[in-house]
Amino acid sequence: LKVFEWSSNKTANGLGLFFTLKDLVQENVRLQEETSQLWRENTSLKAAARENEVLRERLMLPHALTQRAVLARVIGRYPETGQIILINKGADDGLAIGLAVVTSNDFLVGRVVEAGSNFAKVTLINDSNSSINAITENSRLSGVVRGAHGLEVAMEMIPVDSQINNNEVVLTSGLNEVIPGGLIIGRVGAATKKENDIWQRAVIEPAANLKKLEQVFIVLPR
Repeated sequence: LKVFEWSSNKTANGLGLFFTLKDLVQENVRLQEETSQLWRENTSLKAAARENEVLRERLMLPHALTQRAVLARVIGRYPETGQIILINKGADDGLAIGLAVVTSNDFLVGRVVEAGSNFAKVTLINDSNSSINAITENSRLSGVVRGAHGLEVAMEMIPVDSQINNNEVVLTSGLNEVIPGGLIIGRVGAATKKENDIWQRAVIEPAANLKKLEQVFIVLPR
């Protein structure tokens, strides 16, 4: 009888230990799921807070109430070229080919080159296929801002006899019907002239950090 009682107690203790371990495993899984859910919610809240901050920054601009714009997130870059980005808004949101893409403080980023229903491709201003009509802020010199394989941005077709001021702000000229004038492209760097050329060229330092784009605005037609 004592042997039976000892065996029964041992079996009961073993079963109790088994159920305790099983409960611990289940509780651990539940806690991990809760932690993952909280992490996802926290990430979503941070993203929403950042979007609100970007919207507030734009609303502080003097012309923000006269320009319609759509806020979009950068969701990808094409591996073959860092000068094209993918955003999460498209034709359903009013986007169309040629529209200007800017940061919250109206620094020009590029322009829309393809618009699907819920996505769009944007060519950045440092892309070789990018060409933007521009003007210097103070001296009012006109030219065309082009990219060079992502390596630099330059203002070209400036009359060779014109004086270009270093650090002068370069703006969109507004000659293109789709891209409004007054968007900030960057500042003038070094200018170069070639003998017998009728034009000169100036390197432009982009105002926007083209390598760290997370959220952008697409400027819609008025």
